[in-house]
Amino acid sequence: MTFIFGHRGLPQIYRENSIESLNKAFEYCDFVETDLRITKDQNIIFHHDSFIKGFFIQDLTLNEIELLLPDIDLNDMIFNSREQLNGNVNFEIKTDDTDKEQVEILMKKIIDMTNYKDIVSSFNWESIHNYKNSFNCRYGIILDSEDDLFEAKAISNHDEQMMFMVSNNVINSRNFNLPYERSVVWTVNDENEFQRLMELGLYGIITDIPDTMQLYKK
Repeated sequence: MTFIFGHRGLPQIYRENSIESLNKAFEYCDFVETDLRITKDQNIIFHHDSFIKGFFIQDLTLNEIELLLPDIDLNDMIFNSREQLNGNVNFEIKTDDTDKEQVEILMKKIIDMTNYKDIVSSFNWESIHNYKNSFNCRYGIILDSEDDLFEAKAISNHDEQMMFMVSNNVINSRNFNLPYERSVVWTVNDENEFQRLMELGLYGIITDIPDTMQLYKK
């Protein structure tokens, strides 16, 4: 069975990556995919970009973020307990524009904030490799280029637990040779393409519209 992942929750209806958006998405999908970043005062927030209004998140405290985002309830973007989320989660660890020391702190914090069915993934393959034995859940690396396939295949051969979060253009490459049952493709919003991918036996498909795509689940 291929699982449906809600990309940052239900972003067509609610603010993306908000706790409300993530939990509402569970009405339609098996997983949600969300982004985690670390602040200057070592709090974890749900946020995709590395900056807020021109300021890097790693250089901002929660109080400063609250001042920059006066129209947003800060409690709806702070991750401090796994109990905040009501289903299975793919946590994407965002490390761009983040110092190595802060990345290490974020990785160590997330170890104790997952359930065993969750997936922790990142474009930062090194961090996933360094912490994979500490996770109490599944883990994966993210690919967005066909050039990554050779190295990813070598990793797959040596680590049968590694999952692969691959962009749609990569999975459609004639050179794609990763195990479908450990692959999750992102981000698919075309209904015909979604239906075609459902036939491949993938682990999951990430979409912005799980409320629509759940109609095609088998």
